[in-house]
Amino acid sequence: MSSAQSGRQARDGTSLRLGVSLNFVQHKSVTAEGVQAVARSSIETLEVPGAFLADPAQRELIMRYLTVPTGPRVVSVHSPFSEAIDISRTDPGGAEQGIEAARAALKAGSELGARLLVIHPSAEPIVPEQRAARIERSRASLAALAAPARAARCRIAVELLPRTCLGNTAEELALLLDGLDERVFGVCLDTNHLMERHASLPQVLGALGRRLFTLHLSDYDGVDEKHWMPGKGVIDWPAFMGALREIGYGGPFNYEADPQVPELDARIAAFGRNFAWLSGLGKG
Repeated sequence: MSSAQSGRQARDGTSLRLGVSLNFVQHKSVTAEGVQAVARSSIETLEVPGAFLADPAQRELIMRYLTVPTGPRVVSVHSPFSEAIDISRTDPGGAEQGIEAARAALKAGSELGARLLVIHPSAEPIVPEQRAARIERSRASLAALAAPARAARCRIAVELLPRTCLGNTAEELALLLDGLDERVFGVCLDTNHLMERHASLPQVLGALGRRLFTLHLSDYDGVDEKHWMPGKGVIDWPAFMGALREIGYGGPFNYEADPQVPELDARIAAFGRNFAWLSGLGKG
């Protein structure tokens, strides 16, 4: 058994497996060197940005090297997002670009074998007097994606976002998901998006419960998102891991963190070392 295959076995009887967002292996785009390095690594699952898949050359590389049975599996695609690509826009036709981008990402993800789409419920800033209307528009946009998601055999994870974005608390995520099919719609918890509320992460996990579909794992300074590797910032990782086990989480364990080393192989190795440490916390 190769080291990569050995790394793909469940650790310590748990279902946690090392996952990485591909744009944190190579920023902005992937190369043949990059996807081949990932394919031979101990990384087991991947999240792929929809922007990568929109580029035919990058999509071909991902299809060639990252959809083979012996390599890591693409489990999620992140829908594109920007000020223009925003499913909460209330101007006439404004939300359609975000909805269409999500539909395209669902289709591309289905072709890769992914069964999960991560989506931002809004861009920012959102002023208080517009918040209620933007929540309604975002929920309506999500509802419009239910049928395409079912057709693609995918679920949709609405990301917990920072600052003034929609969905910046568990309570507001519940508002966004109200009335939507729980078999299709859930949450992506980004651990560095709670700003000054980082100590509440275990309680947030408890509140999300079965609606927690996936994770974006990183650390920060307790002020604003940094996407540091876990252990560098303020998050109480033993408490987080204990709470994660308490709710019986078995979804993707996906790093969205920057190892802050330039060399490709060193970046990939850093994820493996951090996972070995992090996955052992909060037991017993």
